[in-house]
Amino acid sequence: MTDADVLRSLRDRVLDESEPVASLLRACLMLGAATGSEDLRTWARRELRGYVDEEDVPAYRQLSLPLFMDTVSGNSWATGQAISALQIPQKYREFLPERVSFKQSVEELEAMATADDSSLKVTMQGLPAIAAWWSNDLPMFQGIRALYYQVGRASLAGMVGRVRTTLVEMVADMTKDVPMNELPSKNQVDSAVQVNVYGSQDQYTTHVGTNSGVIGQGTGSQQTQTNNGVSPGQLSELIAQMRSALGEVVDDDDRAEVEQAIDDFEEAVTSDAEPEKVRRRARVLQRVGSAVGGALLSAAVAEGTQLALQTAGVT
Repeated sequence: MTDADVLRSLRDRVLDESEPVASLLRACLMLGAATGSEDLRTWARRELRGYVDEEDVPAYRQLSLPLFMDTVSGNSWATGQAISALQIPQKYREFLPERVSFKQSVEELEAMATADDSSLKVTMQGLPAIAAWWSNDLPMFQGIRALYYQVGRASLAGMVGRVRTTLVEMVADMTKDVPMNELPSKNQVDSAVQVNVYGSQDQYTTHVGTNSGVIGQGTGSQQTQTNNGVSPGQLSELIAQMRSALGEVVDDDDRAEVEQAIDDFEEAVTSDAEPEKVRRRARVLQRVGSAVGGALLSAAVAEGTQLALQTAGVT
């Protein structure tokens, strides 16, 4: 199988729901090696092996979960009591994580999602200590036996589904306008990984001139109503400056890649100006432009993408 065959096979299989996610990730390891993209190999390897403590866990692997406790009071035991974090003494709350990161391999997550129990207990470092400290504050013969979270199987299945969706979006971005018998460049693959795996963690505000094109940005996002007042002519002028600065890029392949990123960016800002689409294309253009461009191109890209995000209502 040639390197191009690896990509062709992945492109064909990625939408097949019967394909195991782990199998698709192993194909990404091969594709990362073929294109020289360490970003793709690292992401696929972490999803297959699990994340270690010092590695950043993507947002799609983090959940806000309900908190439970098991207690004892004299001869009485109580288990599975749902509690609020506000019930924990304030001096111990700072040690309670707001979100739970799931670092298991994708195959472990799939196994957990198909377990017999409808929900699973999740313990984390720090919870036993909080339980012990809290118990010391209670009267004699009373105590906190355990603190833990619970996660439903559906949430775990959804997490695996988000890994698959991320992979689909990544393949779509890295193969856009790439002939079937060719491979995308390393920069194109790296950009697809960074935008789709880590781009979703960005904090930004959606400023809305009308209700057209407004999309939900997920937990923690903000939406405010303002008018931007950016002239389309300003944006067109900056895109023209980007094209004029392409001469700074000496390598033909790099220049073609930047030109394609500019084309994609222009298409996004001149069509429906969908905020999320503009944001994604702007991120790709910024990464490619800064990687291979000179001072003029980098400046034009920086100013143009910033103006486009403002026009689309994303800051």
